[in-house]
Amino acid sequence: MPQLSIRLRLTLLYSLVLLTALSLFVWGIWLTANHRLMASVDSALVEQARGVITVIRNELDPAHPEQLQEELTEYAQATPDGNLIEVRDAKGQQILMSKVVAIEPVAGTNRSVFGDQKIGHAHYRTYATTALVKGTPFQILVATPLRETRSILRDLHVLLLWTAPAVLLIAALGGYLISRRALTPVDEITQAARSIGIQNLSRRLTVPATGDELQRLSETWNDMLARLESAVKRLSQFTADASHELRTPIALIRTTAELTLRRDRSPEKYREALSEIVTESERTSRLVEDLLLLARADAGLPALPLENLELTPLVRDICEQGQVLAEARQLQIWTDLPDEPVFVQANDPALRRLLLLLVDNAVKYTPAGGRITVSIGQDTGGATLAVRDTGIGIPDSALPHVFERFYRADDSRNRDAGGAGLGLSIAKWIAERHHASLEAESVLGQGSTFRVRFPLNG
Repeated sequence: MPQLSIRLRLTLLYSLVLLTALSLFVWGIWLTANHRLMASVDSALVEQARGVITVIRNELDPAHPEQLQEELTEYAQATPDGNLIEVRDAKGQQILMSKVVAIEPVAGTNRSVFGDQKIGHAHYRTYATTALVKGTPFQILVATPLRETRSILRDLHVLLLWTAPAVLLIAALGGYLISRRALTPVDEITQAARSIGIQNLSRRLTVPATGDELQRLSETWNDMLARLESAVKRLSQFTADASHELRTPIALIRTTAELTLRRDRSPEKYREALSEIVTESERTSRLVEDLLLLARADAGLPALPLENLELTPLVRDICEQGQVLAEARQLQIWTDLPDEPVFVQANDPALRRLLLLLVDNAVKYTPAGGRITVSIGQDTGGATLAVRDTGIGIPDSALPHVFERFYRADDSRNRDAGGAGLGLSIAKWIAERHHASLEAESVLGQGSTFRVRFPLNG
């Protein structure tokens, strides 16, 4: 079953709400009009009964009962609807007889009852009451025809029956047209979004300056497209860089093997060629492992198991490992460790890899005779782990990008460094897995500092 469009659903919902409101409105008008008209009729009947009681009170003479009958007859003749008045004495004998309606006996004294009578096709509203005049009870009935009242109510009923559906139809049509006009920009946004593909992610939607939801929707779409474009560019660049990094060692391995196999060589030459192949194979293996790690990181690895870990022993172990690399390049590794133990929530293997990556990076970019210092600090904000070198430094323009994958600041910085430019990206990812931050500071020609800030150990 096809789904209804939003504009049609809005119209149906609006029409349903309007139908409910109109029904309540019509019902309220009908009840109010009926109540007010009948109240007016009842008030007139009460006033007419009071007039009858006044005549009885003024003309009642037990010695001359015929006088009261004459006065009541005259009063009835002089009063509109007077032929609808009936009066009975205490014995139930009629003093004044109604020519149209019949009296309904009222039990008790000072009791009043409203009623309705239908005689033929005519409807009458009646009012019966018992009045005690000079110790004598009189039953009084007054009535009035409801022809005019019912005619007014009938006309109102017809008016409401015709007006309410017409109003509902006009309002529903207007609501549909308004919703269609209001949602037209959404259709335009949808068509524009469908026209944007992977080849033209630089296109953007036109943002209407309306200050409403449509403007926010367009801005959100454009923000998403910008993020998507950036992600695709990074992915394309990452793929190109990875292909380049893998092509070089593979080509070198293949070339070395082909050249070695072209003619017979001495065992030393074969051993030298195989050594080059092993070196390049190890470099390629490390690159593939790093790529797989970053790919799994992008896919979302489970959280690292963290434990309360003391930094000082870990730093000493890593510096001992790094000393081998440093001595090969005639460098010194110093430590600046506090007397008191410093604990952080960390994963031991992951944190060791992070620190070793930072030390290895410092070794690569520090000239012979330089110095690398690994320090631990702690303040009210948490623990800090820093690796400082006296190397070539990083230009200010390159500093914000050093943690990007395969980023190359310049040729002079990467000529002899080796590696694929993934170490700092992996280090930053490990820091983030520890809810820590990795920051870089550098002065060109004087050295760089990489600082890991851990949250307060709670």
